[in-house]
Amino acid sequence: MSDKQVVLGFSGLDGAVDFNRENFTLEPGEEYIAQGFDSAAAILIDGKVIAAAAEERFNREKHSGDFPVNAINFCLQRANVSIDDVDIFAHGFDYGKFADVFSLLYPDYYQQVLNPRRQCQLFSKYFKTNIEKIFSPVEHHLAHAASAYYPSRFSDCLCIVCDGMGEVNSLTVYYVESGNFRQLASFDISDSLGILYGIATRHLGFKVFSDEYKVMGLAPYGNPEAFTGFFHKAVELQDNGQYKVHLKKLANSLHSDIFNRKIYTYLNKEILPRREPHEILEQIHKDFAAGLQACLEKTLFHIIDYWQSMTNSRYLCMAGGVALNCTFNGKLIAKKQFKNIYIQAASGDDGTALGAAFYRAAQTKPSALRCLRPEQLPFYGSAYQTSSYQAAISKYVDQLSVEYFNDISDLITDAAQAIVSDKIIAWFQDEMEFGPRALGHRSILANPMCLDIKQHLNRIVKLREDFRPFAPAMIQETAADYFDYHIAYPFAFMLATCRVKEQWQNILPGITHVDGSARLQIVSPEENMKFYRLIKKVGELQDIPCVINTSFNVRGQAIIETPEEAVETFLKVDLHCLYLGNFKCTRHPAILS
Repeated sequence: MSDKQVVLGFSGLDGAVDFNRENFTLEPGEEYIAQGFDSAAAILIDGKVIAAAAEERFNREKHSGDFPVNAINFCLQRANVSIDDVDIFAHGFDYGKFADVFSLLYPDYYQQVLNPRRQCQLFSKYFKTNIEKIFSPVEHHLAHAASAYYPSRFSDCLCIVCDGMGEVNSLTVYYVESGNFRQLASFDISDSLGILYGIATRHLGFKVFSDEYKVMGLAPYGNPEAFTGFFHKAVELQDNGQYKVHLKKLANSLHSDIFNRKIYTYLNKEILPRREPHEILEQIHKDFAAGLQACLEKTLFHIIDYWQSMTNSRYLCMAGGVALNCTFNGKLIAKKQFKNIYIQAASGDDGTALGAAFYRAAQTKPSALRCLRPEQLPFYGSAYQTSSYQAAISKYVDQLSVEYFNDISDLITDAAQAIVSDKIIAWFQDEMEFGPRALGHRSILANPMCLDIKQHLNRIVKLREDFRPFAPAMIQETAADYFDYHIAYPFAFMLATCRVKEQWQNILPGITHVDGSARLQIVSPEENMKFYRLIKKVGELQDIPCVINTSFNVRGQAIIETPEEAVETFLKVDLHCLYLGNFKCTRHPAILS
């Protein structure tokens, strides 16, 4: 491999949650007020993505921040290289640049979690190799920005990174031209929109830095005006695209209040009582979620509008956890102020593994950087052979009835017939997706025309809250007939909502949210042929080429990674059948009775 450049990017801050547990007296859930979740690994060879995967898919701990040893091993295996073949190890954090501050304020935390040397120690522990001379950390927001810019193939663009926090920043604005990242503005952690959203998420009874998407889904049920006054005081918009978050000031909270306890006390006494996870969601909670979402959208538009006016940019890239807010993304696309928008499919910290690798590859060997086409879907994960499917099936052979299809067309026809017959199926095919969205390779699929399918999926299959919506996947030729949207890359990645045309909302109840929106995935034959053919066949059988597409997992479970996990999960929940490669699995009649 000496003539090729091999770059391994990785993310995560191993030990952050354990440090909280070992060093603080915590209230329930406070251990997750930390950093470095969604650890992942990615390998580039001469700038081309060979493999990328999140650690959670292997250790089965959702949003895991553990050192991604399993993900790294997978990437090495798929790339057919050894750890000694790697030329650069790039990490999606660089706390070394801020060592003076963090080692003074949080000396133990810095040494045990943040110090870049800690990453070298972990490679020594797990891989028996010394990487210090070829270890090259990348600042967190720069890694996020690179993860979106390079795959976009935009020559120049405005790039917005917004998350809970990087090393010292929570939102950074870049202008990128020919691979040169020029920072235009940055916002301190005390002004973090991601942390504001996370605090509200926990106050509503959900898990911080994990369940924010649930709050986004809850918001359309509420009236934002009920909390306009509070959020107007909490976030002040200023001239020149600036803003300030005043939540700590309102709560008289000091910087040492690292778990935001005074803020929660203030919210509980002055704004609304804190909801416990087991308590019923009342209208006031829905209104609070609506107010929060409206505040986020107003602030992001304020920033983006200003910097577009200053740069005259026709293109926009986005990354960071806040970039997964599909409702805002849809409204941004609908404004048509940019010729195109690219949002990294893995906009959470898992994407910084990819971004750190891109950035260092571009710096050290720019001529070799053959990035993705922007429309290419992130199928960078594991794929399995027939023998692996057979082994998984044989382990549960006494519980399954199995049919094998020699012809993929017959498999697709059978699956389509199941869907239009209102059956709920599991679909496990080809390479695993990178990022939080199941794009048709690790999916649960159903008929969006079925009247009660949303309730059945939430209560019986996904085991999750009733208010949460499901996404439609539709072939690209007909999407404009059913949805009002402006063509943009995020719709390929299921990263933006749009409006279901009014005449179709009652006909497609399974994917139409309470506000008439849907998180649309547009499927093309060039990028996702097998899934495209399945949706098209559904259209041939019932006129509308559309399916409900939700991730193949249940509440609290990472998306399925192996065939054995696929079979185990299928047998535990109310799914009609599992299409595992060319195999169709159903429950044995004796099990059903």
